[in-house]
Amino acid sequence: MLKVILTLLLLGIAVNAKVSRQELTAVIKSLKTAVQLDNKCETSADCAVVGVGSRACGGPNSYVAYSIKSSNADDIRSLAQLSTKLEQQYNAENQMMSICMMVMPPTAFCFENECNAS
Repeated sequence: MLKVILTLLLLGIAVNAKVSRQELTAVIKSLKTAVQLDNKCETSADCAVVGVGSRACGGPNSYVAYSIKSSNADDIRSLAQLSTKLEQQYNAENQMMSICMMVMPPTAFCFENECNAS
């Protein structure tokens, strides 16, 4: 959780501040980096998916697979949740429109000792 707080401080995100596309991109990049640091698994039960971002009509833009045994699994979930909140705010502030098609959560699985999704 400390990593997430430091990330927020570095990004300069303040309460009620307008969200920029660069801030949103930085959070998603941090999320992908956190997943890549420790995404090891032994079985598919070690893997999960979490929604990332938000479409203007609702629901996540995508999903990321991660290891629930990862030392930074809590940070991964927090960053995913942050990306969703920031993109919801960005979409509202900029009156964004998107396709109103639900992205269904993929199935997480372990392949060659790394979590993946299909």
